[in-house]
Amino acid sequence: MTAVNALHRGLRILRAINDGHAQVREISAACKLPKSTVARMLETLVADGYVAQDAQKGYHVTARALTLSRGYNANEVLLKAARPVLESLRQHQIWPSDLSVFDQDAMVVLDTGRDPGTLSLNRTVGSRLPVLVTALGRAFLGFAAPELVEHTLVRLARSSEPFDAPAKNAAAVRRLLAQVRRQGYATGDREYQRTTRTLAVPIMVNAVPVASLNIMVVPSAMSVEQLVKSLLPALGAAARTIGAALSQTARGRNAG
Repeated sequence: MTAVNALHRGLRILRAINDGHAQVREISAACKLPKSTVARMLETLVADGYVAQDAQKGYHVTARALTLSRGYNANEVLLKAARPVLESLRQHQIWPSDLSVFDQDAMVVLDTGRDPGTLSLNRTVGSRLPVLVTALGRAFLGFAAPELVEHTLVRLARSSEPFDAPAKNAAAVRRLLAQVRRQGYATGDREYQRTTRTLAVPIMVNAVPVASLNIMVVPSAMSVEQLVKSLLPALGAAARTIGAALSQTARGRNAG
């Protein structure tokens, strides 16, 4: 199958705008594309109604982009089970957290407990995060089927993105994921965002990871060891509660 490069570029630009890159120069840098290419793609996206331009604020995604997700509801059950648990977790913890799912070569944020600007981050629902250098990705892949891990490593090894570079040393990644599986959690120490230390755990249903959940702190607040000791009990309990709710929902559907 031959990939359509122009479509790849257009989708990358659409994702960059959705992540908050509003100016041509910002989009060009985020997508690693020439400004001239970005400008042409933007003209097409504007003409088709998926992107609009504001004279002062730059480009933004329009409501029409929502039509692209009408047929996708696979995560509705997960969100329904997770939101009350996440609300409780965030009421008792001062630190922000994300719920994410695996999507081919990235972790996609489904729910975030962060106000814009918190910890110098501006993640939103739908943000795509690298798999190998984030605790969210490591927590998921650490418990994923070996076939999925190998497929992902092969895919990411072909990537030109700097955060995917660890895939080129597959043996080292496998050792890291084996450690994650043994200890039951993953950590990230300023590898993706210099402003955060992160702890993440998988959400399991019938011994299969369906999502991952993290909690983040500023590095000056605590070490990685302190992060695990202080926050793993609450984070792990939240993940187990969500997994149990999802298992119960699945049993109810099967019984029906």
